[in-house]
Amino acid sequence: MRFGLTGRILLAGGLVLAFLLIEFGLIVYAFRAVTNATKADQRAEQSVVAAARVEKLVLDLETGTRGYVITGDPAFLAPWREAKRKLPGQSAELMRLAPGRVSAAIDAHWRSYLRDWSEPIVRTSSNDRARARIASGEGKRRVDAIRAFVDPLIAEELHVAADHRHRTATAERQGVLVGVSGIVVTVLLFIGMVAYVLRAAVVPLRRLAAANQQIAAGELGVEVVEGGAGEVGTLAEAFNVMSRSLTRTQSSLASQNEDLERLANVLRAVLDSTVDGILLSDAEGNVQLANRPLLRLTRDIGMSFDGPVIERLLSVSDRMADPDGYRVAMERLRGISDEATFDEFEDVPSGRVFQGFTAPVVDDRGGFVGRIWTLREVTQQRELDRLKEDFVATVSHELRTPLTSMMGFLEMIREGEAGELNEEQQRFLSIVYRSSERLQRLVGDLLFVARLDANGLQLQFGETNVADAVREVVESTSALARSREIALRAEIEPTRPVHGDRERLIQLVGNLISNALKFTPAGGRVGVRTSTEDGQVVIEVEDTGIGIPLAEQGRLFQRFFRSSTATEQAIPGTGLGLVISQAIAEAHGGTISVRSAAGEGTCFRVELPAK
Repeated sequence: MRFGLTGRILLAGGLVLAFLLIEFGLIVYAFRAVTNATKADQRAEQSVVAAARVEKLVLDLETGTRGYVITGDPAFLAPWREAKRKLPGQSAELMRLAPGRVSAAIDAHWRSYLRDWSEPIVRTSSNDRARARIASGEGKRRVDAIRAFVDPLIAEELHVAADHRHRTATAERQGVLVGVSGIVVTVLLFIGMVAYVLRAAVVPLRRLAAANQQIAAGELGVEVVEGGAGEVGTLAEAFNVMSRSLTRTQSSLASQNEDLERLANVLRAVLDSTVDGILLSDAEGNVQLANRPLLRLTRDIGMSFDGPVIERLLSVSDRMADPDGYRVAMERLRGISDEATFDEFEDVPSGRVFQGFTAPVVDDRGGFVGRIWTLREVTQQRELDRLKEDFVATVSHELRTPLTSMMGFLEMIREGEAGELNEEQQRFLSIVYRSSERLQRLVGDLLFVARLDANGLQLQFGETNVADAVREVVESTSALARSREIALRAEIEPTRPVHGDRERLIQLVGNLISNALKFTPAGGRVGVRTSTEDGQVVIEVEDTGIGIPLAEQGRLFQRFFRSSTATEQAIPGTGLGLVISQAIAEAHGGTISVRSAAGEGTCFRVELPAK
């Protein structure tokens, strides 16, 4: 069974503690032996003293008795009375200290001596007989008989005292020997334990500490001798495993850093190679990254290079075509963090037009960490748009007159003014007439947009019943819906009148229903609804057609834009219908919005303020 370092230290400590307990027990035993021997020695010495005192008091009785009888001097009775008073207590003390037959015999003899000899003689001391008894020597014999018991007792107690003194000395020597031996062994055990801890724990831990300092200094491949007791040895092994793992990880990180640096250089080169200016700011608006095109563009328009992004943008507000609108747009960016923005502005001194895009940058938990800014110059595109609009307006205007003439002559031919037509000729002319109508509508849309850019939308305002206008459009397009096998349903509720142009509102609703029929396959449904909500007249046109991808819905109201679903299925169109519809809705103080998903249909919602 192997013990860890803690177990070994506890075992060694237990052994030292057990030895100390044994040593303490031996010392206590020696101390008790010394104590007992000392007590016995003291008792024996006290017994000798008590016996000597009894013997002296008996001699005092004898001396007092003899002196008083012989001399008749009462002075001899004083020690006799003192001895008579003290003898009972002293004799009792002797029997307590040296119990046995000898002390009992001494007590009995001195009492007999006092009772049968000394007291009667003292009472009859004036008689000659008393003197004769004294002279006979009987009293001395009685005292010698008592001393015959006292002297052996004293000798025996002295022997016992000497024996106990010898035992005390022996016990003291043994106690000193045990104490000194215990101290020596304890010191040796402590030294051994300290040496073991130093060798098994402290030295390996110092090696580990030194190796750890080497690793902290950046040195790799550092390993220590795998030694040490229990946990220390395990720690050394774990340290070596960690060091090897750290070396491998450091090598891997170095390789990854090289790859990341190479990738960063590539990304930087890509960013610097883009046409658009790109900038990254942190949550406080401070610049973190800017590519070369952005630096070049901002330098060209004299933008400041100090402070947060908003302050830099505001530094050129006076150069913009609409300074107040520009400032409002820039200040709005201060308070938003989760919204993408788009702005277009023109630098008047240079005549250059720029588009600015921004979008929030979030971390893995959705927290706002910064904003990405993109600056794109669209001066050439705007010039091309202007030229295109001028071209479209010119061409549309020039096409309208011959188209009108062509359709007039076609109508005359279809009515037979140029002679009778057979069935096939009638069919051909119908196809040509429908194509001419389509071309005329296209020219009309182009002219509408051109007039919208030139002079704004001209409306003939009056009180208009929206429900009647919508009903009229539904009735006029129902035949087209039936021909395409599409269910056209209307839920027209009476609405409050609006202040608007009836013909333009009919055009708006017609565009929406025409689009719905165009993008809904056979067997689908188109629904038209009117209602009044919170003082707004609402028109909704909903279909079950091909839908519009979410990413493209923000561009639906741009000129000539057509969704990918329409182009993929080759559905004809110019991309102007929704532009015209939006212009009409906004000219009436209203809005138009869309809700759609690819493959799930589309719903356009128009809100107009009620009169």
